[in-house]
Amino acid sequence: MKTNQNPRIYGVFYGILKKTLWFSAGLWLIFACSDADQLGLDLIDDRAKLHSFDTLTIKAITVRSDSVATSLGRQNVLGFIDDPVFGKSRASIYTETRPPTIPFSFGEAPELESVNLLLAYSGGYFGSIGSLQTMRVYELSENFPETDTLFSNSSLTYHPELITLNPEGFQFKPAPFDSVEVNGVMRAPHIRIPLAGDFGQKFLLANGTEAFESVPGYLEQFKGIYITVDDEAIGFDGQTGKPGKGGMVQLDMFSPFTAIEINYRNVTDTLPRNPPLVTRQFPVDQFARHSTQLEHFGYEGVHEALRAQVVDGDPGTADSLLFLQSLGLLRADIEFPHLDDLVGQTWLINKAELIVPAEKELSSSLFPEPTQLILLRQNEDDELVLIDDYMQGVDYFGGVYDTDRNRYVFNISQYFQKLIDGEYPNTGLSIMISRGHERMSRVVLHGPGREEEPMKLILYYSVFD
Repeated sequence: MKTNQNPRIYGVFYGILKKTLWFSAGLWLIFACSDADQLGLDLIDDRAKLHSFDTLTIKAITVRSDSVATSLGRQNVLGFIDDPVFGKSRASIYTETRPPTIPFSFGEAPELESVNLLLAYSGGYFGSIGSLQTMRVYELSENFPETDTLFSNSSLTYHPELITLNPEGFQFKPAPFDSVEVNGVMRAPHIRIPLAGDFGQKFLLANGTEAFESVPGYLEQFKGIYITVDDEAIGFDGQTGKPGKGGMVQLDMFSPFTAIEINYRNVTDTLPRNPPLVTRQFPVDQFARHSTQLEHFGYEGVHEALRAQVVDGDPGTADSLLFLQSLGLLRADIEFPHLDDLVGQTWLINKAELIVPAEKELSSSLFPEPTQLILLRQNEDDELVLIDDYMQGVDYFGGVYDTDRNRYVFNISQYFQKLIDGEYPNTGLSIMISRGHERMSRVVLHGPGREEEPMKLILYYSVFD
């Protein structure tokens, strides 16, 4: 572990050597022995003493998170949830498609049979998958912006007319694990949404034009689609038999089963009376831009402690409960207000553990705790970046949910050493859900002022007199 020692007191080489020895010895003493003070510390240096405490003051509050990039991976999220703790949330998708080839042709005389939108499941979901939802699909009226990144609060304009075959939208129950029969063949789990014939006819009318000569020409004619769902869920959850609260599913945007599918026949005088059916797919490939848009509906009906913190800005309830929600919705900011008194101390941080218990009573089988959380710090450009300890891997950093003890434990030793040495400003940390850009998840945590099992920092350190 890299640390800084004051060369005016110890000399550069001696300071580095002594800290390395004390780091190894300190960890062995802490984790192998119950009475470290009686093991002859003067064998190494009688000016050093081992200490630990867990009473450092922590302040925390739930805040609305900055938006997250939702256009960089292969997964996007779709669906609506009415969460009894976190309220209503809706995930929608903007996406481009691409022609099967460049150049492309439907043939001499194509006649439309049908057009479908295919959306492939990736297997992940959150909430109920037994509730009926209504999907609405629109055609974009503007191209994606010329940027590499789109965020969870990004929006694009679209034509107001639905392009689903049913003018009232398409009703479906998410089925991320059920194969789909297509023309007598079982295919990977996906949603098949019949689209309006007028939308499919636009593709056939573009046959032989510049739209199929280049990707820019295609995107000028077919800018993309907007996929959303109504802000309600109908029916019962198949897992619990209770009224459905809705759910969100993860979609694999690069799957062969995520595409606009055109089914047509080439009808000419030289072909049989009943020409064969031809299927062409316009996929969402790795070059097509796509993103998830997240909406929250004013934090109505949420837990009173959550509303107090994010709407009223009242930190009082944060001593007891903190709320995290992925996809750029909620995070928790924590501070160490008295840490500045320790900056410049000649301490070697043997280990710094941040222990964050979860509130089990506010989770359920429909809304389980996320498997991992992450910590970020604020850099000199006021950006949130991952701390050094995270870069050492999950076995070192932690942050994984302990199902037996209902908590998360983080090793922030390197970060804390740099705070003590004055390398980092004491701007605090932010707790967020790991991989929160591509999945919906949420958790309620214990605050630092809670009487039973509070959030706390346990610090093991060596002091040089």
